[in-house]
Amino acid sequence: MSSLRSHLEWKAEQILGQLRDGHSLARLSEVYEVPEEHLAARVPDWRRRYAPGEPTP
Repeated sequence: MSSLRSHLEWKAEQILGQLRDGHSLARLSEVYEVPEEHLAARVPDWRRRYAPGEPTP
C-alpha cells in the first residue's frame, strides 16, 4: 500500500483540484490507475494537508 501512497502523493494537489472541478473519484481512479477506495481514504488527509480551508463534502 505504501507504493500507492508514494505514487499519488506528488499528485495530491492536482487530484484535489480535479475533484473541485467536478471529476469523480471513480474517474480519477481510472486516470491514475489506483483503486477508488485508496483515493477515498487519502483525500481527507490531503485536504487537511494541502487545502485546510476547503470544506469536506
